[in-house]
Amino acid sequence: MNQELLILQFQKKDVNAYEKLYNMYCDSISGVVNTIVKDHNVTQEITQDVFIKAWNKADTYSAKKGRFFTWLLN
Repeated sequence: MNQELLILQFQKKDVNAYEKLYNMYCDSISGVVNTIVKDHNVTQEITQDVFIKAWNKADTYSAKKGRFFTWLLN
């Protein structure tokens, strides 16, 4: 599935799209977070928070402003 379509579905609150994007980006987000906090449990909690916030604010993402991964990190 094309990532743009997946993101559009995510923005429409499609749970399957959420799961696919989570699986695509979870390790990368966790890696960045762990570099900062250096605690596995805190890293896991923050990573979950990132994806919950992304779900709640999905409508604010715009490919015109940058990549999806960068948006997740911010």
